[in-house]
Amino acid sequence: MRIAILTDTHFGARNDSQQFLDYFLGFIENQFLPECEKQNIDTVLHLGDLMDRRKFVNFNTLNQVRERFIEKLEERNIKMYCLIGNHDTYYKNTNEVNSLTELFGKRYECFIPIDQPTDICLGGKMFGMVPWINKENKEQCDHFLKNSKADIVCGHFELSGYEVLRGVKFDGGMSDNLLRRFDEVWSGHFHMRHSKNNVRYLGTPYQITFSDLHEQKGFYVYDTESGDLDHIENDERMFLHIDYTDETNIDDLSEYENKYLKLFVRERKSQSKFDTFVDNLYDAKVGSLTIIENDDSTVIEDTEVADMSLDTLSLIYKEAEDFYETIEGINVSRLKRLIEEIYMEALSQ
Repeated sequence: MRIAILTDTHFGARNDSQQFLDYFLGFIENQFLPECEKQNIDTVLHLGDLMDRRKFVNFNTLNQVRERFIEKLEERNIKMYCLIGNHDTYYKNTNEVNSLTELFGKRYECFIPIDQPTDICLGGKMFGMVPWINKENKEQCDHFLKNSKADIVCGHFELSGYEVLRGVKFDGGMSDNLLRRFDEVWSGHFHMRHSKNNVRYLGTPYQITFSDLHEQKGFYVYDTESGDLDHIENDERMFLHIDYTDETNIDDLSEYENKYLKLFVRERKSQSKFDTFVDNLYDAKVGSLTIIENDDSTVIEDTEVADMSLDTLSLIYKEAEDFYETIEGINVSRLKRLIEEIYMEALSQ
Protein backbone atom coordinates (compact mmCIF):
# COMPACT_ATOMS: atom_id res chain seq x y z
CA MET A 1 0.00 0.00 0.00
CA ARG A 2 1.24 3.47 -0.89
CA ILE A 3 0.26 6.48 1.22
CA ALA A 4 0.73 10.15 0.30
CA ILE A 5 1.83 12.47 3.10
CA LEU A 6 1.77 16.24 3.04
CA THR A 7 1.53 18.98 5.64
CA ASP A 8 1.21 22.69 6.25
CA THR A 9 -0.69 23.59 3.09
CA HIS A 10 -1.83 26.85 4.76
CA PHE A 11 -4.65 27.60 2.34
CA GLY A 12 -5.54 31.27 2.78
CA ALA A 13 -2.00 32.38 3.58
CA ARG A 14 -0.70 35.80 2.57
CA ASN A 15 -4.02 37.48 3.43
CA ASP A 16 -5.99 35.12 1.20
CA SER A 17 -4.01 36.22 -1.84
CA GLN A 18 -5.58 34.79 -5.01
CA GLN A 19 -2.15 34.62 -6.59
CA PHE A 20 -0.83 32.41 -3.80
CA LEU A 21 -4.03 30.37 -3.63
CA ASP A 22 -3.69 29.59 -7.35
CA TYR A 23 -0.06 28.63 -6.74
CA PHE A 24 -1.00 26.36 -3.81
CA LEU A 25 -3.96 24.70 -5.51
CA GLY A 26 -2.06 24.51 -8.79
CA PHE A 27 0.35 22.19 -6.98
CA ILE A 28 -2.60 20.07 -5.83
CA GLU A 29 -4.15 19.92 -9.31
CA ASN A 30 -1.02 19.56 -11.43
CA GLN A 31 1.31 17.53 -9.23
CA PHE A 32 -0.25 16.02 -6.12
CA LEU A 33 -3.46 14.51 -7.52
CA PRO A 34 -1.83 13.24 -10.76
CA GLU A 35 0.89 11.53 -8.71
CA CYS A 36 -1.76 9.92 -6.50
CA GLU A 37 -3.47 8.57 -9.62
CA LYS A 38 -0.18 7.41 -11.12
CA GLN A 39 0.76 5.44 -7.98
CA ASN A 40 -2.79 4.21 -7.24
CA ILE A 41 -2.85 6.02 -3.90
CA ASP A 42 -6.18 6.02 -2.10
CA THR A 43 -5.04 7.30 1.33
CA VAL A 44 -3.53 10.63 2.31
CA LEU A 45 -2.12 11.72 5.67
CA HIS A 46 -2.13 15.48 6.24
CA LEU A 47 -0.08 16.49 9.28
CA GLY A 48 -1.83 19.74 10.17
CA ASP A 49 -2.35 23.38 9.23
CA LEU A 50 -4.55 22.64 6.26
CA MET A 51 -5.89 26.19 6.57
CA ASP A 52 -3.93 29.29 7.52
CA ARG A 53 -6.30 31.53 9.47
CA ARG A 54 -7.30 30.45 12.97
CA LYS A 55 -10.07 32.97 13.67
CA PHE A 56 -12.02 33.15 10.42
CA VAL A 57 -12.24 31.86 6.86
CA ASN A 58 -12.42 33.75 3.58
CA PHE A 59 -15.41 32.36 1.64
CA ASN A 60 -13.60 32.54 -1.69
CA THR A 61 -10.66 30.59 -0.27
CA LEU A 62 -13.01 28.04 1.28
CA ASN A 63 -14.96 27.57 -1.95
CA GLN A 64 -11.83 26.98 -4.00
CA VAL A 65 -10.27 24.59 -1.47
CA ARG A 66 -13.49 22.57 -1.51
CA GLU A 67 -13.87 22.51 -5.31
CA ARG A 68 -10.21 22.16 -6.30
CA PHE A 69 -8.98 19.83 -3.56
CA ILE A 70 -11.46 18.17 -1.17
CA GLU A 71 -14.10 17.36 -3.80
CA LYS A 72 -11.36 16.07 -6.14
CA LEU A 73 -10.33 13.64 -3.40
CA GLU A 74 -13.93 12.51 -3.02
CA GLU A 75 -14.33 12.03 -6.79
CA ARG A 76 -11.26 9.77 -6.77
CA ASN A 77 -12.30 7.84 -3.64
CA ILE A 78 -9.20 9.07 -1.84
CA LYS A 79 -9.53 9.22 1.93
CA MET A 80 -7.59 11.93 3.80
CA TYR A 81 -6.83 11.75 7.53
CA CYS A 82 -6.07 15.30 8.62
CA LEU A 83 -4.50 16.28 11.95
CA ILE A 84 -5.58 19.45 13.70
CA GLY A 85 -2.67 21.89 13.52
CA ASN A 86 -2.25 25.08 15.53
CA HIS A 87 -3.55 27.12 12.56
CA ASP A 88 -6.64 24.92 12.33
CA THR A 89 -7.88 25.48 15.87
CA TYR A 90 -9.73 28.56 17.09
CA TYR A 91 -8.43 28.54 20.67
CA LYS A 92 -4.80 28.10 21.64
CA ASN A 93 -5.55 25.90 24.66
CA THR A 94 -7.99 23.41 23.10
CA ASN A 95 -8.72 21.72 19.75
CA GLU A 96 -12.45 21.53 20.42
CA VAL A 97 -13.40 24.30 17.96
CA ASN A 98 -11.49 23.80 14.72
CA SER A 99 -11.88 24.63 11.05
CA LEU A 100 -11.34 21.07 9.82
CA THR A 101 -14.39 19.64 11.57
CA GLU A 102 -16.60 22.66 10.89
CA LEU A 103 -15.70 23.21 7.23
CA PHE A 104 -14.99 19.72 5.90
CA GLY A 105 -15.43 16.88 8.38
CA LYS A 106 -19.18 17.28 8.69
CA ARG A 107 -19.66 17.47 4.92
CA TYR A 108 -17.28 15.03 3.18
CA GLU A 109 -16.98 11.29 3.80
CA CYS A 110 -13.45 11.31 2.40
CA PHE A 111 -12.24 13.84 4.96
CA ILE A 112 -11.43 12.56 8.46
CA PRO A 113 -10.30 15.27 10.91
CA ILE A 114 -8.27 13.99 13.87
CA ASP A 115 -8.62 16.08 17.02
CA GLN A 116 -7.76 13.31 19.51
CA PRO A 117 -4.64 11.09 19.59
CA THR A 118 -5.48 7.77 17.99
CA ASP A 119 -3.92 4.72 16.29
CA ILE A 120 -4.94 3.80 12.75
CA CYS A 121 -3.83 0.72 10.80
CA LEU A 122 -2.95 1.20 7.14
CA GLY A 123 -1.38 -1.48 4.97
CA GLY A 124 -0.41 -3.55 7.99
CA LYS A 125 1.40 -0.62 9.63
CA MET A 126 0.18 1.10 12.77
CA PHE A 127 0.24 4.88 12.66
CA GLY A 128 -0.08 6.95 15.82
CA MET A 129 -1.86 10.20 14.93
CA VAL A 130 -1.28 13.09 17.35
CA PRO A 131 -3.00 16.47 16.78
CA TRP A 132 -1.71 19.82 18.03
CA ILE A 133 -0.73 19.47 21.69
CA ASN A 134 -2.06 22.17 23.98
CA LYS A 135 -2.89 22.75 27.63
CA GLU A 136 -6.14 20.79 27.52
CA ASN A 137 -4.89 17.62 25.81
CA LYS A 138 -1.23 17.47 26.92
CA GLU A 139 -1.81 14.82 29.58
CA GLN A 140 -3.87 12.75 27.14
CA CYS A 141 -1.20 13.03 24.41
CA ASP A 142 1.63 12.19 26.82
CA HIS A 143 -0.26 9.06 27.94
CA PHE A 144 -0.86 8.10 24.31
CA LEU A 145 2.80 8.49 23.36
CA LYS A 146 3.87 6.37 26.34
CA ASN A 147 1.47 3.54 25.49
CA SER A 148 0.83 3.57 21.74
CA LYS A 149 1.75 0.43 19.78
CA ALA A 150 2.35 2.47 16.62
CA ASP A 151 5.27 1.82 14.30
CA ILE A 152 5.19 5.40 13.03
CA VAL A 153 3.93 8.50 14.83
CA CYS A 154 2.56 11.44 12.87
CA GLY A 155 2.08 14.77 14.59
CA HIS A 156 2.16 18.53 14.53
CA PHE A 157 4.91 18.75 17.11
CA GLU A 158 6.66 21.85 18.43
CA LEU A 159 9.97 20.30 19.49
CA SER A 160 12.90 22.00 21.18
CA GLY A 161 16.21 21.78 19.36
CA TYR A 162 14.75 21.49 15.85
CA GLU A 163 15.13 24.09 13.11
CA VAL A 164 12.39 26.58 12.30
CA LEU A 165 14.67 28.27 9.77
CA ARG A 166 18.00 27.14 8.41
CA GLY A 167 20.42 27.48 11.34
CA VAL A 168 17.75 28.76 13.76
CA LYS A 169 16.66 26.18 16.35
CA PHE A 170 13.46 26.39 18.38
CA ASP A 171 13.79 26.73 22.14
CA GLY A 172 10.94 26.26 24.59
CA GLY A 173 8.94 23.46 22.96
CA MET A 174 8.39 19.88 24.10
CA SER A 175 11.22 17.39 24.44
CA ASP A 176 11.48 14.55 21.92
CA ASN A 177 12.08 12.00 24.72
CA LEU A 178 8.59 10.47 24.42
CA LEU A 179 9.10 10.03 20.67
CA ARG A 180 12.33 8.07 20.74
CA ARG A 181 10.63 4.70 21.31
CA PHE A 182 9.02 4.74 17.86
CA ASP A 183 10.59 3.55 14.61
CA GLU A 184 9.86 6.85 12.88
CA VAL A 185 8.24 10.17 13.69
CA TRP A 186 6.88 12.44 10.94
CA SER A 187 5.84 15.96 11.81
CA GLY A 188 4.39 19.12 10.40
CA HIS A 189 4.57 22.60 12.01
CA PHE A 190 8.16 23.65 11.23
CA HIS A 191 8.25 24.45 7.51
CA MET A 192 11.82 23.45 6.70
CA ARG A 193 12.59 19.84 5.77
CA HIS A 194 15.09 18.34 8.19
CA SER A 195 15.56 15.37 10.47
CA LYS A 196 17.31 14.45 13.69
CA ASN A 197 17.40 11.08 15.42
CA ASN A 198 14.11 9.35 14.43
CA VAL A 199 12.19 12.61 13.89
CA ARG A 200 11.61 13.98 10.41
CA TYR A 201 10.01 17.36 9.74
CA LEU A 202 8.43 17.01 6.29
CA GLY A 203 8.23 20.70 5.39
CA THR A 204 5.70 22.59 3.31
CA PRO A 205 4.85 21.28 -0.18
CA TYR A 206 5.59 24.66 -1.74
CA GLN A 207 7.18 28.03 -1.02
CA ILE A 208 5.18 30.31 1.26
CA THR A 209 7.73 32.97 2.24
CA PHE A 210 11.15 34.11 1.02
CA SER A 211 12.75 31.98 3.72
CA ASP A 212 11.80 29.03 1.47
CA LEU A 213 13.88 30.39 -1.42
CA HIS A 214 16.57 27.69 -1.42
CA GLU A 215 14.59 24.93 0.30
CA GLN A 216 13.51 21.78 -1.53
CA LYS A 217 9.72 21.45 -1.45
CA GLY A 218 7.26 18.69 -2.25
CA PHE A 219 5.41 15.82 -0.58
CA TYR A 220 6.08 12.21 0.38
CA VAL A 221 4.92 8.76 -0.65
CA TYR A 222 5.32 5.91 1.82
CA ASP A 223 5.31 2.25 0.81
CA THR A 224 4.04 0.17 3.73
CA GLU A 225 5.55 -3.04 2.30
CA SER A 226 9.10 -1.86 1.59
CA GLY A 227 9.20 0.89 4.22
CA ASP A 228 10.50 3.37 1.63
CA LEU A 229 9.63 7.04 2.12
CA ASP A 230 10.14 8.88 -1.16
CA HIS A 231 10.14 12.65 -1.57
CA ILE A 232 8.30 13.88 -4.66
CA GLU A 233 9.87 17.22 -5.46
CA ASN A 234 7.87 20.30 -6.40
CA ASP A 235 9.88 22.30 -8.93
CA GLU A 236 7.38 25.15 -9.22
CA ARG A 237 8.77 28.24 -7.46
CA MET A 238 7.05 31.40 -6.31
CA PHE A 239 10.16 33.14 -4.94
CA LEU A 240 13.21 33.79 -7.10
CA HIS A 241 16.30 35.96 -6.93
CA ILE A 242 18.83 37.52 -9.31
CA ASP A 243 22.36 38.62 -8.44
CA TYR A 244 22.77 41.71 -10.63
CA THR A 245 26.02 43.07 -12.05
CA ASP A 246 26.64 45.22 -15.11
CA GLU A 247 27.31 41.98 -17.00
CA THR A 248 23.90 40.50 -16.20
CA ASN A 249 21.96 39.79 -19.37
CA ILE A 250 18.90 37.53 -19.36
CA ASP A 251 17.28 37.17 -22.77
CA ASP A 252 14.15 35.36 -21.61
CA LEU A 253 12.50 36.84 -18.51
CA SER A 254 9.26 34.88 -18.86
CA GLU A 255 10.06 32.66 -15.85
CA TYR A 256 9.68 35.73 -13.60
CA GLU A 257 6.10 36.46 -14.65
CA ASN A 258 3.84 36.64 -11.58
CA LYS A 259 6.77 35.64 -9.33
CA TYR A 260 8.12 37.33 -6.23
CA LEU A 261 11.63 38.45 -7.13
CA LYS A 262 14.50 39.85 -5.10
CA LEU A 263 17.14 41.68 -7.13
CA PHE A 264 20.46 41.77 -5.28
CA VAL A 265 22.59 44.57 -6.73
CA ARG A 266 26.19 43.36 -6.51
CA GLU A 267 27.59 45.87 -9.01
CA ARG A 268 26.06 48.90 -10.70
CA LYS A 269 28.51 51.11 -12.55
CA SER A 270 26.10 51.91 -15.35
CA GLN A 271 22.81 53.39 -14.15
CA SER A 272 21.30 53.23 -17.62
CA LYS A 273 21.98 49.48 -17.93
CA PHE A 274 20.44 48.92 -14.54
CA ASP A 275 17.35 50.98 -15.32
CA THR A 276 16.85 49.12 -18.60
CA PHE A 277 17.15 45.77 -16.82
CA VAL A 278 14.57 46.78 -14.20
CA ASP A 279 12.22 48.10 -16.89
CA ASN A 280 12.50 44.79 -18.72
CA LEU A 281 11.55 42.95 -15.53
CA TYR A 282 8.43 45.07 -15.14
CA ASP A 283 7.61 44.49 -18.82
CA ALA A 284 7.87 40.75 -18.10
CA LYS A 285 5.05 41.27 -15.53
CA VAL A 286 7.02 40.25 -12.46
CA GLY A 287 4.55 39.83 -9.60
CA SER A 288 6.63 41.66 -6.98
CA LEU A 289 10.09 43.16 -7.26
CA THR A 290 12.31 44.00 -4.29
CA ILE A 291 15.61 45.70 -5.07
CA ILE A 292 18.32 45.17 -2.46
CA GLU A 293 21.36 47.38 -2.70
CA ASN A 294 24.68 45.95 -1.62
CA ASP A 295 27.10 48.86 -1.47
CA ASP A 296 30.15 46.84 -0.50
CA SER A 297 29.37 44.14 -3.09
CA THR A 298 29.59 41.43 -0.41
CA VAL A 299 27.63 38.35 -1.32
CA ILE A 300 25.61 37.20 1.68
CA GLU A 301 25.36 33.44 1.78
CA ASP A 302 22.31 31.60 3.13
CA THR A 303 24.19 30.45 6.21
CA GLU A 304 25.13 34.04 6.98
CA VAL A 305 21.50 35.11 6.73
CA ALA A 306 20.56 32.38 9.20
CA ASP A 307 23.37 33.46 11.52
CA MET A 308 22.14 37.04 11.32
CA SER A 309 18.64 35.88 12.29
CA LEU A 310 20.04 33.88 15.18
CA ASP A 311 22.19 36.81 16.34
CA THR A 312 19.15 39.09 16.22
CA LEU A 313 17.18 36.69 18.40
CA SER A 314 20.10 36.46 20.84
CA LEU A 315 20.22 40.24 21.09
CA ILE A 316 16.48 40.36 21.79
CA TYR A 317 16.93 37.75 24.52
CA LYS A 318 19.82 39.73 26.04
CA GLU A 319 17.78 42.94 26.18
CA ALA A 320 14.84 41.06 27.67
CA GLU A 321 17.02 39.35 30.28
CA ASP A 322 18.33 42.71 31.49
CA PHE A 323 14.72 43.75 31.98
CA TYR A 324 13.03 40.71 33.49
CA GLU A 325 15.83 40.00 35.97
CA THR A 326 14.42 42.96 37.93
CA ILE A 327 10.90 41.44 38.08
CA GLU A 328 9.96 38.86 40.69
CA GLY A 329 7.85 35.81 39.81
CA ILE A 330 8.16 36.07 36.04
CA ASN A 331 8.18 32.82 34.03
CA VAL A 332 11.41 33.34 32.08
CA SER A 333 11.10 30.28 29.81
CA ARG A 334 7.53 31.21 28.85
CA LEU A 335 8.54 34.79 28.12
CA LYS A 336 11.42 33.67 25.90
CA ARG A 337 9.07 31.33 24.07
CA LEU A 338 6.59 34.16 23.42
CA ILE A 339 9.41 36.40 22.19
CA GLU A 340 10.57 33.66 19.81
CA GLU A 341 7.04 33.04 18.50
CA ILE A 342 6.56 36.75 17.77
CA TYR A 343 9.98 37.02 16.13
CA MET A 344 9.43 33.97 13.91
CA GLU A 345 6.00 35.24 12.89
CA ALA A 346 7.55 38.58 11.95
CA LEU A 347 10.20 36.83 9.84
CA SER A 348 7.55 34.90 7.95
CA GLN A 349 5.63 38.02 6.88
